[in-house]
Amino acid sequence: MIWQCPDCGRTHDDLPVCFGIEAPWRALVPEEEFDSRVELTPDQCVVDESQFFVRGHIEVPIHGHDEPLSFSVWSSLSEQSFLHMCDRWEEPDRGLDPPYFGWLCNSIYVYPSTLHLKLSVQSRAQGLTPLFTVEPTDHPLAIDQHHGITIARWHELAHQLLHA
Repeated sequence: MIWQCPDCGRTHDDLPVCFGIEAPWRALVPEEEFDSRVELTPDQCVVDESQFFVRGHIEVPIHGHDEPLSFSVWSSLSEQSFLHMCDRWEEPDRGLDPPYFGWLCNSIYVYPSTLHLKLSVQSRAQGLTPLFTVEPTDHPLAIDQHHGITIARWHELAHQLLHA
């Protein structure tokens, strides 16, 4: 399948393994108030100086494939956790920090409601996006993350996401 990447604009002939979802500010702030109420970088989002979000990856192993299927999504963090993560952002050993608790703040529409699933938010080495682990439950996303998916399931999900 040939597809064009919305980020780099290049055409690819393989299915993507990473899908991104924008920061959750739109659910909290009218667009015309963005400049006065939202601080947004590619990795962090603060709304009204009181709601804190970080971007990370939920990785789903694909059996028989070298790379996982990744969802680049956003987690809420407490102010204390967010500030600690910010203080450690440029530190080369930040991946050794204990995980933070977070809530998934995006809907991944190929799964039943994912909004507010409990997450473990693990910093990784400098330059790597934090890793989000969904709390083990009977939710299909948690099951897929903890047990992996087949290549056929990856293709099915990728096609659904590309045609959204």
